[in-house]
Amino acid sequence: MSASTSLERPTVLGPPSKAAARQRPRAGVIGYWLVLPAAAIYAVFTLWPILQTVYLSFTDWNGLSPSKSFVAFDNYRELAGDRRFFGALLNNLEWVAGSWLAQGLGLLLAALLSASWIRARTLFRTVLFVPATMSLVVVGIAWNQLYQPDTGILNATLRAAGLNGVGWLSDQHTAMPAVIATANWTYFGFAMVILLGGLQSIDRSLYEAASVDGAGPVKQFAHITLPGIRNQITLLLVLSFINTLKTFDLVYIMTNGGPGHSTEVVAYYIYSLAFVTHQVGYGAAAAVILSLIILVITIVFLRLRERSEQ
Repeated sequence: MSASTSLERPTVLGPPSKAAARQRPRAGVIGYWLVLPAAAIYAVFTLWPILQTVYLSFTDWNGLSPSKSFVAFDNYRELAGDRRFFGALLNNLEWVAGSWLAQGLGLLLAALLSASWIRARTLFRTVLFVPATMSLVVVGIAWNQLYQPDTGILNATLRAAGLNGVGWLSDQHTAMPAVIATANWTYFGFAMVILLGGLQSIDRSLYEAASVDGAGPVKQFAHITLPGIRNQITLLLVLSFINTLKTFDLVYIMTNGGPGHSTEVVAYYIYSLAFVTHQVGYGAAAAVILSLIILVITIVFLRLRERSEQ
């Protein structure tokens, strides 16, 4: 008996048919039509306000008169010597540094929740994440009540311990730390969830191999944990810079920039220029500078991140 072997002939692909050639341009046109509504919304509600703000930054306008006086770069030259603007920017940078405490707390909680001996991990993670879902306006009002000098819980606790109460929001030395602490209460849960996802993605065999080689917890953290969550840390740093540089809600609700501009940030200063003193052109120039600062910081962080990966 003889065995015969049959080989399949390779399929030869010829040129596309005329029908397929006609369908390709149609598919491309349909794709543009599908993108058009989102692009139109983005252009109307994002690009157009940005371009209008840039234009207003070159004018002297009070926001009410129909005419706008073109002043070229006068607003930017005045802004370069504006001590109040730079003071507000320093307050923003202080806020950025304070937000790193929330990230450190988030990392600590993420490390605890990733431990194998923790039970009800989902419950703890949900409860700790709840502040991140709350409106900053509601948070500001609630914490404002906690900081009240006469009826607030914090001062009542201090007096019960035999200590004097503190003017948390009325003292220049405590107002900014108090507002930053409120912001951190809404941020540490978000940082915890992001870092917990990074910790859970690290291969556990790396820690086992490090333990066999004699590496202690500190070396494991430095050489395994930190490199493993490097992307998450970069994300949190960028988000903290962006969010704190454009923060407005808590300052407006809790202190109105006081006392004595000690809690005034750039976004609140822009608001006061445009809607309180009616210097819309000058406020637009400050908004443009703030946007450029955020853009530059974001690019620098991403560049440093790319270099560290090479």
